[in-house]
Amino acid sequence: MEDQLLKWLNGEINEDELRKTIDPADVLKYKQILGEVDRWVPDNDSLVFDPKDVTGQPKQTKTRSLHPMVPVSIAASILLVISALLWLTVFTDKSSYSTGVAEVREVTLPDGLSKVTLAPNTEVSWREEDWTSNQRKINLTGKAFFQVEKGSPFEVLASTGKVEVLGTNFEVDVFSKSMNVLCFEGKVRATALDGQAIVVEGGEGRLYHRGEWEAAVPTENILPSWLGSETEFKRAPLIQVIKSLEKQYGLEVIPGSVNLERRFTGSFPNEQLDVALRIVFDPLDISYKKQGNKLYLSE
Repeated sequence: MEDQLLKWLNGEINEDELRKTIDPADVLKYKQILGEVDRWVPDNDSLVFDPKDVTGQPKQTKTRSLHPMVPVSIAASILLVISALLWLTVFTDKSSYSTGVAEVREVTLPDGLSKVTLAPNTEVSWREEDWTSNQRKINLTGKAFFQVEKGSPFEVLASTGKVEVLGTNFEVDVFSKSMNVLCFEGKVRATALDGQAIVVEGGEGRLYHRGEWEAAVPTENILPSWLGSETEFKRAPLIQVIKSLEKQYGLEVIPGSVNLERRFTGSFPNEQLDVALRIVFDPLDISYKKQGNKLYLSE
């Protein structure tokens, strides 16, 4: 297997040829690891052994045409890194991806077909044993959009409950002790931590808030609004809107005595903080004052 990996890194075989000898799911892992390696910055202060210092002879170097993702001189080292990271993956038995403030990231899931797009300040993770021919499970903290190909049962597990599907497109937003599930096509089954379960049909959203599922809210969207230039809400609790503002703009909102159960319908821009604050708080007669990354509210 290592010989085939080295040939791939050297550009001697393409990805399709690699898949003939290595499981496609493993190929996906190698590509993800290479993506991380590409972002590494070498430590210029590290001590490097130079044979010239011992032998007095100039070093002889060889160059080869490598995989375009890999610098010429480190193919073998990359192979060792891949092997080490895969060993760690097997024994830690967990993969995780996350986003920072205002960051959106798409991740291909272990079945090679399903995808998850993470909203700002979101994390997903899974264990290798959770992806088999009988089940697919993923843990979510934050908000994400799932595009699930048909196959074995698919579960999104969160601190507030879980969402189960066979294959569809849907969004899950976990905030505070609540959860909003928006289904764009097909249908999903959402179960709160206390066992209350409902079915969310395509073209509607359901909110679990203050210990109960609220009435369905229709949507005409075919994708989450936050994948574009705005984030949209319909009859959303103010706490949900505030959490989205915090994640999008890196804020810490201090609500004071403001009633966080008030509802908001509308959308705020994802790249204009001043406009976003006016749109959300002015119609509710809520005053705000920004100091650094903190936003103080008052009524």
